[in-house]
Amino acid sequence: DILGSYGSTMDFGAVSYQRQGIDAEVQGLVAEMAAGSVDAVMFYNANPAFDLPNSKAFSTALAKVGTKVSFALSMDETTSLCDYVLPNHHNLEAWGDVEAKRGHYSLIQPTIAPLFNTRQAECSLLMLAKSPNFNAKADRPYYDFLKQSWNGMASAAGFSSGRQFWDEALSNGVYSGTSASSATGGGVSVGSGAITKPSGAAFELSFFETVNMGNGQYANNPWLIEMPDPVMRTVWGNYLSVPITWNESKGRFDGFNGVGKKVVKGIADDLTVTYKGEGQTYSTVPQFGQMDGTASIGLGYGRSVVGKAGRDVGKNVYPWCSIDADGNTQYFAAGAEVSTIVGENKEFGSVQYHHTYGVTGTYKGKEVNVDEVDIGAVVDGYQGSLTDRTVVFRDSLSNIDNLLATMKKKGDSAKHLNDATLYPFEEYSAELYSQGHHWGMHIDLNSCTGCSACTVACMAENNVPVVGNKEVSRHHEMTWLRIDRYYYGEAENPNVVFQPVMCQHCDNAPCENVCPVNATNHSSEGLNQMAYNRCVGTRYCANNCPYKVRRFNWLDYTSADLFGGNQNDINNEDPAYYTDNIVRMVLNPDVTVRSRGVIEKCSFCTQRLQQGKLTAKAEGRRLRDYDVKTACQTACPTGAITFGDRNNKKGELNSKIKSPLVYRMLDEVNTQSSVFYQARVNNKDEKLDA
Repeated sequence: DILGSYGSTMDFGAVSYQRQGIDAEVQGLVAEMAAGSVDAVMFYNANPAFDLPNSKAFSTALAKVGTKVSFALSMDETTSLCDYVLPNHHNLEAWGDVEAKRGHYSLIQPTIAPLFNTRQAECSLLMLAKSPNFNAKADRPYYDFLKQSWNGMASAAGFSSGRQFWDEALSNGVYSGTSASSATGGGVSVGSGAITKPSGAAFELSFFETVNMGNGQYANNPWLIEMPDPVMRTVWGNYLSVPITWNESKGRFDGFNGVGKKVVKGIADDLTVTYKGEGQTYSTVPQFGQMDGTASIGLGYGRSVVGKAGRDVGKNVYPWCSIDADGNTQYFAAGAEVSTIVGENKEFGSVQYHHTYGVTGTYKGKEVNVDEVDIGAVVDGYQGSLTDRTVVFRDSLSNIDNLLATMKKKGDSAKHLNDATLYPFEEYSAELYSQGHHWGMHIDLNSCTGCSACTVACMAENNVPVVGNKEVSRHHEMTWLRIDRYYYGEAENPNVVFQPVMCQHCDNAPCENVCPVNATNHSSEGLNQMAYNRCVGTRYCANNCPYKVRRFNWLDYTSADLFGGNQNDINNEDPAYYTDNIVRMVLNPDVTVRSRGVIEKCSFCTQRLQQGKLTAKAEGRRLRDYDVKTACQTACPTGAITFGDRNNKKGELNSKIKSPLVYRMLDEVNTQSSVFYQARVNNKDEKLDA
């Protein structure tokens, strides 16, 4: 409104109907309940007894309501205060429709039958409303109601019959109708609290929703709990993100410029944050780009009424948020106090301890590289460039010629690495891989946002177990696919690159030579394979892997064994998490469930390759490389991952790996990997950084 965007850069013809909640109206409800003027309240996909700043006041006011009904799928903080619970179907069990954007209609289809004696929330509401168009006794009551509703919309949408409208929307996934554009946006106004200025306090604490926990609704999903935060690289809890200039010895911010001074590493140091008279202990995670005088903590953790996996994971900081005069929730706190170090977190759950790749700062009057391992520490007399190793290539668009020259030089030098080797790759590669398939992958570092959807998809597809915070803190995580996050550029205003790393399926694999039982071998299609029943767990292959992508299964996570420590319950009273019959339903029957004591790693989703071959055989044709998509490729929202056959010279994979910006990680060790990366190129106005 202030910028005059309505009618120029903003079009309300396809306005989003998502995120329609208004904080002030929720606070109005709290006041009405406290006054005793609310007779009944229903909760659907909401947990205000947890995620409101004044959740205690809400819970107290809720006790004055006569009838409280929850449609929650599982027990939560709000549902525990209700009189009645009408458990809703899971999203994968329910029919539904949605208009996420104006004029865009989509149908929601169930994939499985209901597991429990639940009822769709919409059915319950229609029954309570005594809708004349709803038949509660039908075999599929809401499905029938839905089809009736779509029949009524068919004519307006330009279809001759409701069946045609329904079938087309169901087939395409979404129906896009035409809608009139609105230039004004319907009376949008800017309230006094809509734009918040910085507090001006010496120290400000900010709160944010993480990509895995949201506002706490995903707190019982162990895949998401163990999914590393894309930026902080931590798991199983929320941590205190502080600037790299944090002075831990004094427990305060000194506000140094650049790297200016050596500071302690700072990872896993515990300190106490106090606000509103409440103190909570957090482990620190120094972050490049975190502004001096600020710190931040993730929301959504600290659930107390939740399932077995997410109970008491992290700490709840919603009570530290504030409410302004207009009733809007403010996600910052000014006036918080931070103590000096009170200890060290011995079970600090982090999956990455190397964070920089060419970060520069000013030290003793000259620009230097920040040490790659010790965050915030400056190495005197550092010789050479961090980009000497071909892990991440990155540069600005204005300097792309130098980048291409550097990449070509390194690529040319790598070509001669095979001249003196016991395993001459060129002598057998042409004969071995010229026939059939030669599988490979291309990853575009310009497209990867670090969202970690691929990592969760990999765990779901390949039965990768969740190991818990203690095992992660011992570097025993089992994820086959990780996303390394590197900072580069100026320390005060760094750039970031996310790099997915899985087994590189090297054609000259160093892991295969050292296995004493031939458990890891190379297929004629270029796959580095694992025979689990041959592996005896020597871990020689993991030690020999330069990419560190092999995982050793220390414990039997999928079926209870005799290890007493292999219990997920805090009191060690319940059996292991994966022995629950419902939990075991997440296991993919097409993938072997590994036992403890074996090495496992990415297989390029070999089960999908096999399925593709069987389908092609049944249809009497050759397998096409685009017939098969790996789980990570399918889940990637930006299309950063491309999987295909390197022998298909006309395929999408080969068209991408021909780019001069493509390289192979650690090409200088001559592993001849099958995973290709495209260099990160920044295209921005560099004057803004000056």
